[in-house]
Amino acid sequence: MAETNDRSLDDIESAWALVEAALRRVLPDSLPLLAGPAEASEIDAIEAELGVTLPPDFRASLRIHNGSNYGNPAPVPLEYLFDTGEIVEMTRAWHSEADPDIDNPPVMACLIDAGMIHVSGPVRPTSSLRNRVVVGTMNGDVNWFIDLDPPEGGTPGQVVRLDLECCQWDVLAPSWTALLVRYAEDLERFADDPESSTLEIDEDSGPMSEWGVDPVDKPPRPAWLRDVEARRPSTWNW
Repeated sequence: MAETNDRSLDDIESAWALVEAALRRVLPDSLPLLAGPAEASEIDAIEAELGVTLPPDFRASLRIHNGSNYGNPAPVPLEYLFDTGEIVEMTRAWHSEADPDIDNPPVMACLIDAGMIHVSGPVRPTSSLRNRVVVGTMNGDVNWFIDLDPPEGGTPGQVVRLDLECCQWDVLAPSWTALLVRYAEDLERFADDPESSTLEIDEDSGPMSEWGVDPVDKPPRPAWLRDVEARRPSTWNW
């Protein structure tokens, strides 16, 4: 069983307090959709069933809000955040075995260069969820996951937005705490001046899931792939 240190708990409590204060200004009707706390045993079950060690701040977050309930307006830029049981269920559902051809750096570099996949930040552009934990969704097409084993330049525990239809991976924040703080700051910007915030918010449905997306149509390779010699996937008919 993993222990949550006091620093993680203090930081995540402060981060959630910022989010909730900002939601009171922008989407007060969304606040009741934030779920209550999970039991420590429920969080331990995630680690046991998925064979992972969750970041301390995410463990602490689940002790405050065990995901969010489906409804409008949503309190986050997704349909909802998963609770402990759904985290296990959905991570298992989305897990796929790595393709030995496509899931290697030279082929990843080729697909990025060709504009076939879009990657913003130090994340492996693969649909495999090995060493990843899915924490929320928008229609099953856009998902947030915690990346426990990123490539060089990434941070274990970073939060990534994966858009399956658009083949796009965006690192949203280096940690769950940093994600909440970034979200709170953008909510505050939206309250003061909507044009200055990266959020788009519908008063009925809540924040749009495009939050955090790199606006560049074809971002360059991330740094960890910069010097890799590109190679076409042999399993594709080009």
